[in-house]
Amino acid sequence: MYKLNQLSLKQREELFRQLRISITHHSNAIEGTTLSFGETKELLELGHTAGHKPLGEQLVILGFAKAYDVIVREAQNPANLIDSSFIKDIHAIMFEDALKVAPQFVSKPIGAYRLDERYIKGVDIKLSHPSQISNDIENLLYRFKSNTMSLEDIAKFHILFERIHPFADGNGRVGRLLMAYQAIQNNIIPPLIKNESRDKYLKAINDKNDLYKFLQESIDKSLELISNLNV
Repeated sequence: MYKLNQLSLKQREELFRQLRISITHHSNAIEGTTLSFGETKELLELGHTAGHKPLGEQLVILGFAKAYDVIVREAQNPANLIDSSFIKDIHAIMFEDALKVAPQFVSKPIGAYRLDERYIKGVDIKLSHPSQISNDIENLLYRFKSNTMSLEDIAKFHILFERIHPFADGNGRVGRLLMAYQAIQNNIIPPLIKNESRDKYLKAINDKNDLYKFLQESIDKSLELISNLNV
């Protein structure tokens, strides 16, 4: 069962609450942040910082959770289509607090496309040239309207978005948040991509069918979060 509306209101609320912690922890851990799941949970629920971990890292985690809240709220309105301004805003929300307090920790610009060429280490994929990013994003958004997407479409969009790689940093995290948005807007349970599955996920990003299957497995991981509520 992958449909959100097949969950009770209580189950849906609990799912979104649990995913706020789990998606925030795992999506950042995939990118190399060092907070444990327990430290992320304490930070988000109680405001307790992990004293021995970099402040910049913790501010990005708080920013990510803030962006997740925006995603969940905005995606519940089927008329809210993802556009380039929204994508830039999500990026800015994620990094703005860290930029104020620990600017050395943040790759700039935030809330705007990168200005330099980028390569993904060990992967033979050409990323969009900076002069092409805006055009490539608009074409992608024209091709995929966020409120009429299947899980297969979500997989295709994610692969193409990561190949554009529009930002100096945070492309994976923004891409996974957009995936959650597209899922919610199309009555699909958002996938939980766990850090333990990082290698499998990065391999799956090369093939839409592999990623589609991987996302199905990741939806099962989301449902495990509320299995004690008799889903």
